[in-house]
Amino acid sequence: MINKHVIGRLGNQMFQYATVRAFQMKYYPNEKIILDFSEVYSRDNVGYREELSNFRIENFNCGKMKLNFLQKILNFNLSIIKFNVLMFSKFNHSINYNCSMYKIEKKIQGIFNKFGLYSFRLGYYQLKKSKAKNICFFGTFESAKYFDDIKEQLQKEFTPKFDVIAKNVALYQKIKNTNSVCVTIRRGDFVSNEEYKKNLYVCTPEYFEKAIEKIKKIVPDPTFFIFSDDVEWCRKNMKFPQNTYFESGTDPVWEKLRMMYTCKHFIISNSTFSWWAQYLSRNDKKVVIAPSRWGNQSYKKSDELIDIYQEDWILIDV
Repeated sequence: MINKHVIGRLGNQMFQYATVRAFQMKYYPNEKIILDFSEVYSRDNVGYREELSNFRIENFNCGKMKLNFLQKILNFNLSIIKFNVLMFSKFNHSINYNCSMYKIEKKIQGIFNKFGLYSFRLGYYQLKKSKAKNICFFGTFESAKYFDDIKEQLQKEFTPKFDVIAKNVALYQKIKNTNSVCVTIRRGDFVSNEEYKKNLYVCTPEYFEKAIEKIKKIVPDPTFFIFSDDVEWCRKNMKFPQNTYFESGTDPVWEKLRMMYTCKHFIISNSTFSWWAQYLSRNDKKVVIAPSRWGNQSYKKSDELIDIYQEDWILIDV
């Protein structure tokens, strides 16, 4: 049995499922994947819900993660370590929580893997097969290296089960028939939550203006399609070229994602949802423009704990 403790919204959920799916296909093709959404359900924030069942994924069941006695002890000890590092980082600002946990998780993976535990968040660590019968995954696993080998399979599975919503047919056809550029503007808790704003808000209106000017020099006759969790704010407060269209902002996330990845080129935010739109694109010649930092804590492409950047991206300094 392969268990995954799922956290986060759709973009995070996709990273977690993709990693576990690749691991299952490589080592345990006959085992079912059990996804535990209990933490997602416990959040009352906007967007925190189980979303994967809206896609053509047939390889998982929802259920409660089951750890054996030894796994519970190891996981409890890791929780204590995380808590202590978090407390130290709050009182000593020279300690970076994410960098510290990356180094710790990397050191303990060998021991954890032997007992069927896999816990990793940022960066990349090569996952090894365990002899344990009960496999449990924790963390977000934000690196394409975990699942690049099954990219075509993921493109099939991350296709929505449902047809394009009637009111979006014209917009969808416009995306397919133009040199469409998907522009994803993440606002929401990145600007309303002071802690998130401090750590994660790097994609300012100025970033998008520079990115649009950059892509206009590369892509002939581009048409821009704006996707955001606050479309009205974008309409009123940002400048876009004349040939710009806006998604309604009220569509289900599976519909929004389909329209996004159908675009031919991408200007992305430092958002996992935005990341998946460009990754699922069928355009081999796509242009992807991204911010030079994934956050305000030195999350640059050169950082070891950040492995979310793709080699062919064009970066805009932020």
